[in-house]
Amino acid sequence: MPKVLVVSGRELEELLKPGILVDEIEKAFILYSSGLTTTPPRTVMWVEGNWWGVMQSYVPNYGVGIKVVNVIPANIERKLPTIQAIVTLFDPFTGSPLAVIEGGVLTALRTGAASAVSAKYMAPELRGPIAVVGTGYQARYQLRFVSHVYRTDEVRIFDVREEAAEFFKKHAEELGFRVTKCRSAQEAVEEANLVIEATTTKTPVIEGAYLKHPSHVVSIGAHMRDARALDDSVVKKAEVVVVDSREAVMLETGDIRIPIESGILDRERVYELGEVASGRKPGRLSKDGITVFKSVGLAIQDAATAAVAYRLAIERGVGKFIEL
Repeated sequence: MPKVLVVSGRELEELLKPGILVDEIEKAFILYSSGLTTTPPRTVMWVEGNWWGVMQSYVPNYGVGIKVVNVIPANIERKLPTIQAIVTLFDPFTGSPLAVIEGGVLTALRTGAASAVSAKYMAPELRGPIAVVGTGYQARYQLRFVSHVYRTDEVRIFDVREEAAEFFKKHAEELGFRVTKCRSAQEAVEEANLVIEATTTKTPVIEGAYLKHPSHVVSIGAHMRDARALDDSVVKKAEVVVVDSREAVMLETGDIRIPIESGILDRERVYELGEVASGRKPGRLSKDGITVFKSVGLAIQDAATAAVAYRLAIERGVGKFIEL
């Protein structure tokens, strides 16, 4: 067997900067929405009350990626990550394993990059504050990547956990942002032109009544069929609703499934990010409109990110080779 490269989360941080990864993730989404990838729906199982997923995809020019990921909310109390994962990368022609990569950081990086792609095509020209509702681990990467595209120096934050909000505030200030810690999601959102929802909620935390014109909403939480982070009025107000995958969101989040099934949202009005990035669908219709990007995460992101990390690690001599 060939040697396999092991890449740590710390090494990923050094390799995958926003200026590199956002463009690569955009290409992967275009390939996906053009029907050029092989991406079965993820396999989901519940273990001891916690969500586990297996995600696999072949992305041309990148490779075959397979990820095992879990979400363990109680890990907050254990001082462990709530999201843990391992990603394996394979050569699509020989089938040989190429790399084993820490998946928690990879997931956060690729999710942030996808949100940045949405902001590139959907955020308003007005560069007002960014609101972050839910200030845990994922939120740090969301802010870092989205602000690479949507340049602003003001951030408004809210989290039900005071400790998480305070940690995020210090983190954002170290990045150069002016941070306002708010007492509610409404207070954070009502003055923002770009809203990031990164919570573990099962019921709406973003209401349409909170949103100002113009604004762009990025929602990465509520990743179960009956869970919602956005209320009906958010969808009703949106002039454009974009998802990572129409198939995936209908299977995996109530934020899109429930409004479509109840007749509030026309399925034909739901575009994919790859369609928007390729110019086949619009990301924004007016200067003053509200837009929404709902993401549940796709295996194409993991495969593409792993391939880019592998290529850069080889070029720069990063990581450690092992024999299986």
